[in-house]
Amino acid sequence: MTDPWISNGQVVMRTGSESDRASTRRHPVVELLASTQFASSSLGPRERWDPSLETVISLMAESHFPMFVAWGDGLTFLYNDAYAEILGNKHPAAFGARFQDVWSEIWDDIYPLIEKATNGIATYSEDLPLIMNRAGYDEQSWFTFSYSPVRDRAGAVRGMFCAVTETTDRVLLQQKQSFHLALEEALKDLADPEAVMATAAEALGRALKVARVGYGEIDDEAEHVVVKGDWTDGRIASVAGMHRMNDFGPPIIKELKAGRIIFVDDVDLDARVGGMAPAFHAIGSRTVLAVPLVKSGRFRAMLFAHDPAPHRWTSGEIALATEVAERTWSAVERAKSEADKARYTERLGFLDILGKTTSSLNDADAVLSATTKMLGEYLGVSSCAYADMDDDQDGFTIRGDWAAPDAQHITGRYRLRDFGTLAVAELSAGRPLVINNNLEEIALEEAKTFRNIGIAATICIPLVKSGRLTALMAVHQKKPHYWSSHELALVKEVTDRSWAHVERVRSEAELRASQEELRRANLALEATVVEQTGELMAVEESLRHAQKMEAVGQLTGGLAHDFNNLLGGILGSLEIMQSRLAQGRISEIDRYLTAATGAAKRGASLTQRMLAFSRRQTLAPKPVDVDKLIGSMEELVRRSVGPAVDIEVMYSTSAWPVMADPGQLESAVLNLCINGRDAMAAAGKLTIAIENQAIDERAAATLRLTPGEYVSISVSDTGTGMTQDVISHAFDPFFTTKPIGEGTGLGLSMVWGFAGQSGGGVSIQSELGKGSKVSIFLPRFAGKVDAETTSLPEAVSAKTHSQRILLVDDEPLIRMVTAEELEERGYTVLEAANAWEALEILEAEHKIELLLTDVGLPNGINGRQLADLARERMPDLPILFITGYAENAVLNQGHLGPGMAVMTKPFDMASMAKRVEMLLDKNKMDSV
Repeated sequence: MTDPWISNGQVVMRTGSESDRASTRRHPVVELLASTQFASSSLGPRERWDPSLETVISLMAESHFPMFVAWGDGLTFLYNDAYAEILGNKHPAAFGARFQDVWSEIWDDIYPLIEKATNGIATYSEDLPLIMNRAGYDEQSWFTFSYSPVRDRAGAVRGMFCAVTETTDRVLLQQKQSFHLALEEALKDLADPEAVMATAAEALGRALKVARVGYGEIDDEAEHVVVKGDWTDGRIASVAGMHRMNDFGPPIIKELKAGRIIFVDDVDLDARVGGMAPAFHAIGSRTVLAVPLVKSGRFRAMLFAHDPAPHRWTSGEIALATEVAERTWSAVERAKSEADKARYTERLGFLDILGKTTSSLNDADAVLSATTKMLGEYLGVSSCAYADMDDDQDGFTIRGDWAAPDAQHITGRYRLRDFGTLAVAELSAGRPLVINNNLEEIALEEAKTFRNIGIAATICIPLVKSGRLTALMAVHQKKPHYWSSHELALVKEVTDRSWAHVERVRSEAELRASQEELRRANLALEATVVEQTGELMAVEESLRHAQKMEAVGQLTGGLAHDFNNLLGGILGSLEIMQSRLAQGRISEIDRYLTAATGAAKRGASLTQRMLAFSRRQTLAPKPVDVDKLIGSMEELVRRSVGPAVDIEVMYSTSAWPVMADPGQLESAVLNLCINGRDAMAAAGKLTIAIENQAIDERAAATLRLTPGEYVSISVSDTGTGMTQDVISHAFDPFFTTKPIGEGTGLGLSMVWGFAGQSGGGVSIQSELGKGSKVSIFLPRFAGKVDAETTSLPEAVSAKTHSQRILLVDDEPLIRMVTAEELEERGYTVLEAANAWEALEILEAEHKIELLLTDVGLPNGINGRQLADLARERMPDLPILFITGYAENAVLNQGHLGPGMAVMTKPFDMASMAKRVEMLLDKNKMDSV
């Protein structure tokens, strides 16, 4: 076969087509029919062959059209001379073999068609793509053919006949034409050379199905290739940047400089690469195709393709890459020409702006400082500096420089000779010093001075007056960089104009002196303004402090008010119970006991709300499916807000999971829904919306979040809305706009604290008279949400227990009531007031079956540290932590090990006993 994509005479075809044809001529099918022994095959002796088979063979033998027949139970494969050309090096072994053995690599593709033919159904396939191995390697091919059933003398289907045409050349030609039309369309309107390179690289990479394609330009010395951008499919990284070509093997580079295309199937096996294979490994490639572009006798650019796996380059691929390289060169040079025109116009505009900016400056250093800043920012360099030469020209002093945020300043005095003989020769002669490519143009010792001040590439323009070097202006890059002619021209023109301006400014020294008095007067005025500004700032600071103290007063006042009410109820109930006990009226105690207990629980709830606001509540975070959680509480919301409120829930259907305490999240959403109902006077529309949001830096600053991916749960109402003053205080604890007795003012502050403690935040959008929208933002969780169990923990059984429990708490009252409750249930309780006492018990007692400890213990060892020490002695010891607030730093940021659980004070004894039983029960431990 010939390949229609071959257009470069330097490409040598590697197919075995000529040897295949010679092989066919050495083994004509007529001779094979006569010499092959069929007696031992499934066909049997030829004299017994069915007449139908003989007829088909006769037809094939006389035809110049490729044909074959597959006959019998094993589908023995027989063909004519024309078909032998298609077989390639499979011929002559294929003659008389089984069909499946001949074409094993495409059997799965063609078997459905064979099955139809052997069942009496003829088929026709046009341009069927097949990957065949006919010359020792896989190659893509296309065929048009028909499979027809062949019947024996009894009318039964005994085989199949095929007439075939290989259409690979035509299909490849069509694909090539389509590719070039698409590429032409993509390139025609591109004016940016880098966009041309990127578009061509991507198109070729996808066509060749390789991992990386790029276009590199060669420097004037033909030593480096500059890749401004390349295309990758994600399997390997980009190689954009500057590379020394000899690192990839001098023999290969020599070939490229001579204009010869290089294709290396495997860098580990190619002698031209030799010991340079690690350079290719470093860029993730095992194979390379490189097409050089030599123009006017100079190696100017090249197109390259890489892949992390070895790849056998076909002549068609090489030809296509060659054509794309030439097309890219033309498009890039056209775009460069247009870009040069645009840059020239842009350069004139920059010079105009620079002139206008500095024209009003009357100080030489100010002119040079503004110039270096504007030039450095315009070129995007690391630094830009100006210097005066010493009188003896031995050294120079950099009196001012502009540096990018990630670069270092280089002001100070330097000796010119420390920068090398090249610098001395060029600058002393009044020629620009241009150094590219990480200082490889100069000696190693001389390069040290550049590197010590963070310079890898530079353009330095000298100013020579009356034959003497008097001043310098330079731009620098801290990374290797290849300076373009546009950059060099601009730096030179800016230098010439700036120093001319400086000379004019210096000649006006007398005028500047006369203006000094005015400048001093202005400075005095500025000092007065600064002093007054300082006084104003002090007043503002005092006001901020007063506002802070007012907020603290509001918080403490609210806490005192609510806790005094609760304590009043508790103390009053206890006094009445004491009185009734003295009177013997025991039957009346229950209602006062219930009232005191209710007040105490409200106090615990108030504490939890304050802990939520201060981000100190104990949370049990886990991965949560937000859509599922909101769906599960939709009915609860409807019951809570009443039938007069129309509720709409806008699910995302693909909300990201979040890491949060599901119970607290439900409570926060329900709080927002009830607030929305109250704002609508119990009638209106309430909307709950769930969205995935990517928060950028600008939005994050407004929301007081870290930039990243969040899930927002928003509750919107059509109520009265809020003023900006109300919004600014909405999250303050005890702040409420509701009438006295209708709200605690802790709902939104709890939501704010919960969201912050979960790594997110809350925002309010509202307009008076038009409703409000409150949004909770929770960070996206990168993992998956496990299916949740719906079974509830079993209730504590009535049976008694005999296990030994070590109870550690520094509060005697809590220790007493906890121990009594556990002992009533049959447990043996050993008590300790601190970790040291607990460790002594652990040393003496070898049968402790559960450790129940407060987290915040005195005397240097906290509860978590005690648990770790206990686990060293008893690795499987169950541990129950109790805590008054979220000591996540102590509890390893809230992450507990297996067989550990935590409860928040205050808790009821029944819940505590149930948690103890579950921890002691090995079969229930996983549900804790």
